[in-house]
Amino acid sequence: MTARRVIHQLSRAAALAALTFLVACGPASRGNGDGGGDDIDGGGTVDAYRWGDGRICENVCSADLHQVLDCDGNVVQTCPADMGCGAGGCVPACDAADDNKSTIGCDYYSVSPDVIAEGAGACFAAFIANTWGSPVTINVDRDGTSFPLDGFARIPSGSGQGLTYAPLTNGTLQPGEVAILFLARYGSVLTNCPAGITPAYTTTDAAVHGTGYGAAFHITTSAPVVAYDIFPYGGGPSAATSATLLVPTSAWDVNYVAVDAFRKSTVVTQAQPSVALVGAEDNTTVTIRPSAAIVGGAGVAAAPANTPTSYTLNRGQILQFTQDAELIGSPIQTDKPVGLWAGATCLSVDVADVACDSAHQQIPPVAALGHRYASVRYRNRFAGQEESVPWRLVGAVDGTTLSYSPTAPAGAPTTLAVGQVAEFWAPGPFVVESQDADHPFYLSAHMTGCLRVDTSGGFDCRGDPEFVNVIPTEQYLAKYTFFTDPTYPETNLVLVREKKNGAFADVNLDCLGTVGGWQPLDGTGDIEYTRVDLVTGNFAPVGGCDNGRHEASSDNPFGLVVWGWGSAASTGFLTQAVSYAYPAGASVKPINTVVVVVDHELGGGN
Repeated sequence: MTARRVIHQLSRAAALAALTFLVACGPASRGNGDGGGDDIDGGGTVDAYRWGDGRICENVCSADLHQVLDCDGNVVQTCPADMGCGAGGCVPACDAADDNKSTIGCDYYSVSPDVIAEGAGACFAAFIANTWGSPVTINVDRDGTSFPLDGFARIPSGSGQGLTYAPLTNGTLQPGEVAILFLARYGSVLTNCPAGITPAYTTTDAAVHGTGYGAAFHITTSAPVVAYDIFPYGGGPSAATSATLLVPTSAWDVNYVAVDAFRKSTVVTQAQPSVALVGAEDNTTVTIRPSAAIVGGAGVAAAPANTPTSYTLNRGQILQFTQDAELIGSPIQTDKPVGLWAGATCLSVDVADVACDSAHQQIPPVAALGHRYASVRYRNRFAGQEESVPWRLVGAVDGTTLSYSPTAPAGAPTTLAVGQVAEFWAPGPFVVESQDADHPFYLSAHMTGCLRVDTSGGFDCRGDPEFVNVIPTEQYLAKYTFFTDPTYPETNLVLVREKKNGAFADVNLDCLGTVGGWQPLDGTGDIEYTRVDLVTGNFAPVGGCDNGRHEASSDNPFGLVVWGWGSAASTGFLTQAVSYAYPAGASVKPINTVVVVVDHELGGGN
């Protein structure tokens, strides 16, 4: 008999504190001059303003964190160049990023993903985009060793065969620039880093292979940035690419539900799903209730299924579980914040497909999971050939009921329990939501191997297996600074927007202007999607767009996901059978008060 699962709910006061972000901006009157409003005393600072009608006007931060705004969008304070909007008004820039809890930050860890032997040790790189508007210094270390950036940090220019790399001068990234940090390469027969560039770490393979402990790369900056990583770097010759948006340590947490990329391949026998954690502090206790037995590995004890088992993590240390049986759905609790990564050593979508690529995504904590997701895949890789792809959901609360709009896809689940995994195939788009914020869940989207859509017999193999986090609508941002890989000739952006106050706000893309082509996504007319190509064919720019650094913004939050893949059109520069994807950014604020505990049994029922 299955024991009833227990979900701890925080107190109402704690929930309000976690979900409300007030900005203290110093004394300032926003009344109408005749006593229409009163400042609310916040211990010598002004946290909010109460209007005469009793409405509380809470100060918020602008999308770029450079200004403090009132609830009507009026500028209360513009911060100096070295500061940003945070919990204390204008605070040091990195503190501002920490307070706002998004994927913009100053302190990241990057994990070289586990991959089968044929790809091990290939070129591993991170992209750092300066979001701040002032120069940013970058530092990289691993396992106590710092690396001078002169040898491995580069500024890319051009694309495809015309791509060049200039050194990053004095370790300083200028406003509007993106740096590629070539982090590691060791002994691989698959992909070298570009000629003339020596990666930071070449002593051994930087990845952990199988279950065991290892060391992550630590990237810190003097001002907020956006960071991604990609493995291997290099377009088509890399053969097995995957990428992830990185989450700064300021948004890490102590409660997760484990995720992996997909079920084990039935064709590539050595392929395995993988889960990895990284510690932010020494002597961190990690307790997991595994949904399947942990086999164990180098320094990592085995554990039976459904039995809470604890492990220890230190700062920057990786604890990885790679095995045949999936650990997806396993509750994880820690006593100090950690980061969680999901992956596969060789991802096949579906599991009987011969196409097999690496896969890795950094996963948000339970508190940042949403209850509503707009699900839109990349555009069709071949014109007129509609694609159906897998969608995977993972429950966080028993008794979760799901509804879909405009209609429920065939095979889509209508309920979820904590730790339950549901998978269905559909072309989309659709919106899926639970009954309320107290019933969050996780959702991932996938790209299939190229042979599922290629009608040329493999001569035009566009893309290959990949998976990506779907960002809940509650965690959209109003501005994104992002980078698209210049070694991919097909780059497709997927954008989603919602009505606010009865109207849609324009979305502006730096290379295009106002984005058009919006289509209804749900049955209410309150949410829309569109897709935008930046390059296509043989690296051909679309309109004024090309690969590289970009900015997109709106008056209201919206979603943005980057997809890239290759094709036979890129003559002279092999790009076939590879793809990558990542969200351009996301809020990672607590938006629910659920804690998934490890001391109660997993299983069916409510």
